[in-house]
Amino acid sequence: MTTATRPSWRRPHGWVLTAAVVLAAVLVGAGTGGTFALWRDQERGTAAMPVGVTVFGVGAPATPGSLATYATADGQSLVFEFGPAQAATLYGTTATGGAVAIPVQVDSLAQGHRGLSYTVTPSVSGGVFGASTWALYKVASQAACTTSTTGTATTTATPWSTAYTSTRALTSEYWCLVATFVPVTGTHENTATVTGTPDTPGMATPREVTDTSDTWRATVAQTLDPAAEPTHRLTFTFTTTRPGGTP
Repeated sequence: MTTATRPSWRRPHGWVLTAAVVLAAVLVGAGTGGTFALWRDQERGTAAMPVGVTVFGVGAPATPGSLATYATADGQSLVFEFGPAQAATLYGTTATGGAVAIPVQVDSLAQGHRGLSYTVTPSVSGGVFGASTWALYKVASQAACTTSTTGTATTTATPWSTAYTSTRALTSEYWCLVATFVPVTGTHENTATVTGTPDTPGMATPREVTDTSDTWRATVAQTLDPAAEPTHRLTFTFTTTRPGGTP
């Protein structure tokens, strides 16, 4: 009986190291930003990461790593949507209106010498939000997002510089869209006078009669339907850079 033996690979140590790095790069999707799932697999499977990993996620505030959507490619855009539910709070009452604060969480990670920046592009049109005043702020925490939040409106952030890091911890940042709705109201006044000619038997020339003028006033208010609110969006687009690059 002949016993088969496996070929013996005898290569310089440098070749073996190169192969290991290439294999790791394929596993985590180097050059494409990787995916959140691959990042988690890599975290469980090995204690050392020879190549950098990028993670980017957007959603309603939650435990880091548990947001609604995560990017699957470097430079991908993620969308946060809001509409009827938030419009109902914003609409308030017909007489005084209302206000709403919408918090958004952004998770990110950029390992190695890779920097990460992103921009937020709001798309708010029509409905109660379209008839309101609103602003988007970057805040320190979910709790800091209230209807009284003020500050300098911004649409950009750079959570990771190109300084080297091997951390596996996600960084969470928070945004707050604050909107206020004040109903458009006004008054209308009108005066009406009625003039007519009565049919009077025996009168050769009927006499024209003018009734006493009547004046009436009304208050009008803007009426909207929060249930018919269109979908509004905040689009988050991220980019990564290497040392010497421009975010």
